[in-house]
Amino acid sequence: MIEANTSPCRLLACSALLAMTLMQPANAQDAQSATAAQRGASGPASASSAAAGEAGPTVRPEIGNPLLDAQRLIGEKNTKDAADRISAAEAVTNKTPYELHVLALLKGALASALGDADLAAQQYELASQGPWLKQADKVARLQAIVALYYNAKNYGKTIEWIAKYQQAGGDNPALRTVLAQSYYLNADYANAAKAFEIEIGNATSAGKVPTEMQLKLLADSRGRTKDPAGYTRAVESLVSYYPSQANWRTLMARLWARPGLSNRLQLDVFRLQLASVGLSDETDYTEMAALALQEGSAIEANKLLEQGYAAGVLVASDKAIELKRLTDKASKSAAEDRNTLEKDVARAKNLPDGLAMFNYGFNLFQLGQAERGVAQMEQALAKGIARNSDLLKLRLVAAYAKLDQRNKATELLGALAGKTEPVGFDDCVRYWQLYLKHP
Repeated sequence: MIEANTSPCRLLACSALLAMTLMQPANAQDAQSATAAQRGASGPASASSAAAGEAGPTVRPEIGNPLLDAQRLIGEKNTKDAADRISAAEAVTNKTPYELHVLALLKGALASALGDADLAAQQYELASQGPWLKQADKVARLQAIVALYYNAKNYGKTIEWIAKYQQAGGDNPALRTVLAQSYYLNADYANAAKAFEIEIGNATSAGKVPTEMQLKLLADSRGRTKDPAGYTRAVESLVSYYPSQANWRTLMARLWARPGLSNRLQLDVFRLQLASVGLSDETDYTEMAALALQEGSAIEANKLLEQGYAAGVLVASDKAIELKRLTDKASKSAAEDRNTLEKDVARAKNLPDGLAMFNYGFNLFQLGQAERGVAQMEQALAKGIARNSDLLKLRLVAAYAKLDQRNKATELLGALAGKTEPVGFDDCVRYWQLYLKHP
């Protein structure tokens, strides 16, 4: 399972809109009314509204003045004094619906500054009852409330308020990502997977690269919903876009864990692992060497063990009896193969089947005679091999990859694509193709 970083992210656009909410108690009309109130205006219409020839709502000075002070104090992060000024405005009796609207906006701004998402949401509901809040301001304040709930780690409420935001016409792409993350953090992995797939699809359709975190969380969500096919697709996409060693390890772990993985394919899986992320511990080296010996590739086995000792992963000691036995056997068998290799190569060229010729070519490759060895393997395949020729082609792909002959490897893999036997073969083909995509 992928270990995803699930710490809350900062909203890309919400933080800026939240700051705007704190600095502006309502919209331009609210500010004009409050300014008119500060000048002592009264009556059914403000001076600015009258000048426009249209009556508009106003705020009485005894309410408008303390609210303007509160707005300034909130901007200065002086929430204690701002709360006192809001309380002074709230104490005025017989408030009009518009005065209640402006008061709710300032109380919501204070709640936002204090990080109280529930109170901010409550005040938004009150402020949105009348006709005074413009649609753009509604959307901005809804987004600010989403930010509060998300940063408070209340992901259920975050999901709820994103729905309200979208119903109000909000379409900030950042909130779609936040929605997917909120589903994930709220342990609703089925909806998280759907939301991440939509976001990843939007990105790729627009010619953009999905983020690594989106792909990781999609894979983890699919894994948690017991969707192995979806999990595999997500991890393969992850490696395709972000072929780090950590992501390759996740993909190789998935391949090793594939149900029914053929024993005949295990050495080829090790060769893929060796190319993509390397062998990491003693077990990797000894198991791969043992498989190579079992398949008659003693020179490959001996070379692997030598590399393991040189890297300090394998340590010779009196207690490591099994390791010593394996090392001695590989060394002795490799020496015997080297001593007779030239005679074996000459004799194999006269055989009707190309299997021996291929194997001796691979031995030449392992001994450092790369071009000669690859040429002999190619000639062996052209001659014809009766059994397991597809597995031998995978071995040639590994040789091509080692020599950075990507075009040859890609062409050979294209001929192998779609074959599913033995179990795991199709995965090996796809993963070699993924590996060869990146220089």
